[in-house]
Amino acid sequence: MKKAILMMLLVVCQIGFSQSFSVTPYGLKDSQNNENGFIVLNFEGKTAKQLYDLSINFINKSYKNPDKVIKGKVEGEFLSFDTYADNFISIKNGFVKSEFNTQYTTKLSFKDGKVRFEIIALSMYNGSGFELGFMGGGGGFFVYNKKGDLKKEDAKTQLENYFNKRVLSLSEYLAGKSSDDKW
Repeated sequence: MKKAILMMLLVVCQIGFSQSFSVTPYGLKDSQNNENGFIVLNFEGKTAKQLYDLSINFINKSYKNPDKVIKGKVEGEFLSFDTYADNFISIKNGFVKSEFNTQYTTKLSFKDGKVRFEIIALSMYNGSGFELGFMGGGGGFFVYNKKGDLKKEDAKTQLENYFNKRVLSLSEYLAGKSSDDKW
């Protein structure tokens, strides 16, 4: 049931905003343009300052200690913040599933009517300290092998679902479509 709801949200994200991340051997890329490691969200009629202020409000509502997660900001221009997620994906390795945690930094850049959404630092690791990488070979966990062939399809899908859900959540909030305020 959860997977069906998540997939529905991703379809809405891709149709409604047509901006989403795709996991490639070289990291998270714009699904419409794999040259870009960022996506651009459009919000017609909103100023850079309005989008910045709404993003600050989003962080204040979404994080337990918002002052600690915000790492940099220039009013109306950019905002960067850290996120930590326990067990954000689970990867099957043989007969065993390995839970992975993540810590990443999101950078939002603002222009009138636009927000550039970019993951500028990303670390994914399991409880034993093994990292999950996008491309590699030998020991460890990699989504793609050294040749760039998809090795862990479930990891690719889960990573895309996770990050695109974050994009959708912020996008809905900035567009005023957040269900948080409907009570």
